[in-house]
Amino acid sequence: MKAARLHEVGKPLKIEEIAEPTLRSGSVIVKVLSTHVPPFTHKVISGELGYALPEFPFIPGTSAIGMIEAVANDVFDLEIGQKVFCDPYIYSTTIEAKPDAILLGWTGLAEKSSRIQALWKDGTFAQKVLFPAECLTPLGEAESIPVEKLACLSYLNIAAGGLNRAPLHFSQTLVVNGATGGLGSAAILVGLAMGAAKVIAVGRNKEQLKTLEQIDKRVIGVATEGDVESDSKAIAHIINGGADIVIDLLGGVSKPEPTLTCLNALRRGGTAVFVGGVNADIPFPYSKIMLEQLTIKGSFMYSRQIPRKLLKMISAGILNLDAIQVNTFSLDEIETAISKASSSKGLEYCVVVPNQSYK
Repeated sequence: MKAARLHEVGKPLKIEEIAEPTLRSGSVIVKVLSTHVPPFTHKVISGELGYALPEFPFIPGTSAIGMIEAVANDVFDLEIGQKVFCDPYIYSTTIEAKPDAILLGWTGLAEKSSRIQALWKDGTFAQKVLFPAECLTPLGEAESIPVEKLACLSYLNIAAGGLNRAPLHFSQTLVVNGATGGLGSAAILVGLAMGAAKVIAVGRNKEQLKTLEQIDKRVIGVATEGDVESDSKAIAHIINGGADIVIDLLGGVSKPEPTLTCLNALRRGGTAVFVGGVNADIPFPYSKIMLEQLTIKGSFMYSRQIPRKLLKMISAGILNLDAIQVNTFSLDEIETAISKASSSKGLEYCVVVPNQSYK
């Protein structure tokens, strides 16, 4: 089969003919129909993010939409020919042991993650990939949706995981911090589908905020300038009584001010969920958290049930994907896809279809 492999940090991926994955206990071989190229893929491959990569050479790539080609004899209720969403989050479940986890084809997440990476090494930038059976969710009625567009589930799931952690209830006011990024824009779509009465999209890109406002009349953009006091007032001006939920999806920001601005928007009893990649401590007053009975939570990835729920929402028309724009590339165009993804904003996705040719 054909695959894009990384042989050395900082070097381009090489398109190579390699052996197909071998079926083993608890696994499924999936033909990759589409795979999302995250905007920061170039930083993973260059080593800039310092991720705990698998042993070289390996195939990068995380989630995918695929078709089952082979099923181990100890795997039940999954069938050859079935279309599935493939979740890259693989973790140990040993009782009383410290959890260990990886993102397939991406990074280790704990001290001893190399043990799992040795078993599940290669990701989705290939024509076929081996996944643990528990990572697969059948598409069900969503099979009629183009697989290129369904590749966006990678971000919709993460956003939904954070909103579910809050949890967000219908009729509530939601503030999305980092709204103009891929994850932030995904959170807007999911928040609307979950019944938010008002979604405050916070970011710096004014043009992108205007684009997000066109999705639904409930979306209101607030462009921030970097000053906590003035930005907090700008958000408070359009929220009557404060926000029920703040979800922070900022990328590699090195300052606490953008997060503090949105925390100030919380009403008494409100909840903030941290989902992004802020590289700074957040100096938020102890007394404010106590007296206003605020809740601050962290959220990483999502439960195994989230993809199934979102697929049902998509097939029912509750979660509308019309605003998503997809740039599609063949596997041979992987470097072009990575470059394009690095400049993508909002609901623009770059997707690779390893078993088709796009020119």
